Amino acid sequence: MKYLFSKNESELPALNGLRALSIFLVIIFHLGPIFKTEELTLIHVLQNFRTGVDLFFILSGFLIYGGLLAEYEKTSKLDLKIFYVKRTLRIMPAYYFCILINYFYTQKTYKLFDKIPNPNTADIFNHQKLENMLSNSWGDFLYLSNYFRERLFEYGWSLSVEEQFYLVVPPLCMFLLFRVTENLRRNILIVLFFLPLIFRIVYFFWGIDRRLVEVHTETRFDFLILGMLIAELLRWKPLFFKQRNIKIDLLFSVCIIVTLLFSFQQTRVKVNSIFIFTLFQFGYGLLFIVALIKGSFWNKIFSFSFFRPIARVSYTMYLWHAGLSGIALFLLYGNSNVELTNFGTFLLVGLLTTLFVFLVCIPIFYITERPFLALRDHLVKRLKNKKSETVVPS
Repeated sequence: MKYLFSKNESELPALNGLRALSIFLVIIFHLGPIFKTEELTLIHVLQNFRTGVDLFFILSGFLIYGGLLAEYEKTSKLDLKIFYVKRTLRIMPAYYFCILINYFYTQKTYKLFDKIPNPNTADIFNHQKLENMLSNSWGDFLYLSNYFRERLFEYGWSLSVEEQFYLVVPPLCMFLLFRVTENLRRNILIVLFFLPLIFRIVYFFWGIDRRLVEVHTETRFDFLILGMLIAELLRWKPLFFKQRNIKIDLLFSVCIIVTLLFSFQQTRVKVNSIFIFTLFQFGYGLLFIVALIKGSFWNKIFSFSFFRPIARVSYTMYLWHAGLSGIALFLLYGNSNVELTNFGTFLLVGLLTTLFVFLVCIPIFYITERPFLALRDHLVKRLKNKKSETVVPS
């Protein structure tokens, strides 16, 4: 348990709060079907809680690129072997354990539908859906599930986007970004940042299904690039982040609140489906930047040590929150088919559900992740020691 609560001197504490906020938004969004209301504003706000995933993307872009940038500045090279060992042991064991559980559960459910003597229309529909999920499962195993409408692990699309990012960015840095001047590198990142927006515009006019556009890598990697740009800003203007400026703090806070209040009330229909991502990029980007400014209001809020253990198991929570949320509702109401009409009650249930998911995910984390994190640290240490060894001539 010490690992969950102990402070890591190399980490930026505010990122723990941003991670905790991300997973809370995701869990609340997926609880959405139990909240029944005709108030359109509340419906739109709740639907936009899905942007917790976008915050995760910014975090990933910032941390991965920031680490690569720091390594290159220190050693003038990148060790891709160490990078991929670290990412593989951090992500894949827990992911594949979850995917296998999903696969066997889906397969068993599919066989149960096979045994229904006189299936109705709903049974036939569900049977076909399960069949599609199983036949598309290779996409889940290869981190390509974001290109399938029906996937084995419904929420695995975002992990596919991130894994594709992890595969591409290190070579991109090694062979292009770190071989050009700093100004050119930043300009390249800015161009890359706008590419998904162009894809969204083109796909919109081509009439491609919005549900597919929202999960494709080429239409969503701008949030990851945004994280990379923030890492560049941190390196370019370090003094800006080291001391609080009350005027900047106030200005950023007003911009964040106004932008996010407006963004959360938008829908993903018609032209909004193109530009709503841009709105959240502006709001979350400002929030991320001001959270990194030492001593700022947002830095203090997100740096609370309370968030640290939640952040440490946030990946586990993302993998398992769907099933565990159903169990939490059953424990609270004796039935997972709950209908709530009061938004305050709904948020309270969301908080209790998040707490339950967190507590259950602690042992899951220690079984499916912690041993591989220890193995990762051991292997990385060996690889670094091997690199530092010098042959002394006899």
